[in-house]
Amino acid sequence: MKKAVTIKDIAEQLNLSRNTVAKALNGQYVPESTRNTVIKKAREMNYKGLNANPTEAESRKYRILLVSGKPLININYFIPLIKGIENYCFEKHYELFQYTFNKDRTPFSDFSEYVKSLKPNGVVAIECFNRAFIEKLINIGLPVVFNDFTVNDLAINRGYDIISADDERAVYSIVKMLHSKFNIKKFTFIGDAKHCRSFHERYMGMLKGIITIGAEHHKTDDILCGDESFDYGNPHAIQTEILKLKFKPECFICCNDFVARTVCKALENLGTRVPADALVVGFDNVSEAVSMYPEITSFSINKDFLGRETMRNLVSRIENPDCPTRMITIRTNCVQRASTDRYQNEANKCELITI
Repeated sequence: MKKAVTIKDIAEQLNLSRNTVAKALNGQYVPESTRNTVIKKAREMNYKGLNANPTEAESRKYRILLVSGKPLININYFIPLIKGIENYCFEKHYELFQYTFNKDRTPFSDFSEYVKSLKPNGVVAIECFNRAFIEKLINIGLPVVFNDFTVNDLAINRGYDIISADDERAVYSIVKMLHSKFNIKKFTFIGDAKHCRSFHERYMGMLKGIITIGAEHHKTDDILCGDESFDYGNPHAIQTEILKLKFKPECFICCNDFVARTVCKALENLGTRVPADALVVGFDNVSEAVSMYPEITSFSINKDFLGRETMRNLVSRIENPDCPTRMITIRTNCVQRASTDRYQNEANKCELITI
């Protein structure tokens, strides 16, 4: 009589621990790729503890709609994020559709008709910050997970979740670190703090850090122009705003790396050396941070993981539609580079630190 296949047998075939194999077969958390490998091998070996037919969870085939509120021009940030979403859907055999909504040109009724015809099970929303659009999207009644969100909270507390980086903690920590390391007290934020929740939380993180170190600060110490009317990619425009400040900033906290790079160019035009005369901090850790000298200190988030975690939360909401709105934050790492290192040398220009 042929000996029955055991979990130990499967584990030995795959060079995995018995505990990992048991978790994969019992529906407990393991990486998706590991779970798929274990189940495939268990079927090949005719493991009796596995149903011949796929489980109900395995047989679900969701249709997912990825909607963006504008073209995703910051490709260095969004490509790995969307790749994480795409890979998750591919591994699960989900259908993924994409739609770019232009609030100035596309009537919401057209978008609504598209959704009705597509019949998705859930929606991932990226770069969707317009409050009116968000409210209408939620009211369609589909489960939604937002990557980042509008600045102001909604009265609606159902049908959606928000996932983002831990922006406020990150900037708060670097303000304290730069004060401790270099006695920096005069900080200036550059960016539209009302553009989205992440920019607002980065601004609030700076303000809280300034309060903690006991420094003075006023709103007029910042450059907070609305990005619909101000070109943050224009060094001369930034240069003009810097000259309007009543004091000389010791550190510029920028809403992202793109703006940080523009600030470095503006400071160069003004004869201000980075980091000798002023420090510059960005966010997102994309190519702009390292495209030229000085390389910019920034905050890095695992964007592939962020995409996959977005999908895991969306599936959870699809399967548990009545759960309250959740706020999920993903930890970031601070990558300290030359733009904040006044004592930098060739050996430590790209030192990686975790705050």
